[in-house]
Amino acid sequence: MTSTITRRRALMAGAAVAAAASPAVAAGLGAPSGDTAIGKLWAEAETLRGKLDAYAADVAAAERLGGIPGWMRLSGEAHALGQARYEALVSILKATPATADDLRLMARAAQSNDMANGPQLWAARQTREALASFAAA
Repeated sequence: MTSTITRRRALMAGAAVAAAASPAVAAGLGAPSGDTAIGKLWAEAETLRGKLDAYAADVAAAERLGGIPGWMRLSGEAHALGQARYEALVSILKATPATADDLRLMARAAQSNDMANGPQLWAARQTREALASFAAA
C-alpha cells in the first residue's frame, strides 16, 4: 500500500513539473547548449548515467526492493557513480536557471528516477520556484 501511495505521489509531482515546464516546451526549445552551469551539470549527470549503465542489471534488481533508487543499495563503483549522478541532479535543482533550456533540464532532473524514488516533492518544489523566478525576470 505504501508503495502505491509513493508511486502516486511521484506521478503527481512529475505531472506538476511537466505542467510547469509545458510553456517552455511549447516555445520550441532545442537541445540544451551546455554552456550554462545547469547545462554543464546535466552533461555530467548524463555521462555518469552512461557509466552506471554497466551495472543496469544490478541496479534493476536492487530497485525492485523499493523505497530508494537501486544504486543506493549497491556498493563499490556502482554506488559511487549513482551518488555522483544524484549530487549533480540535486545541484541542478538548487541552481538558478539562466535560460529556458535550463528550466527544461531542471524539469528533467526533477522527473528522474533518482528524484521520483527519493525526494520527488522537494525536486518539484525547486523546479516550480525556479520557473516562477525565471518568469518574473
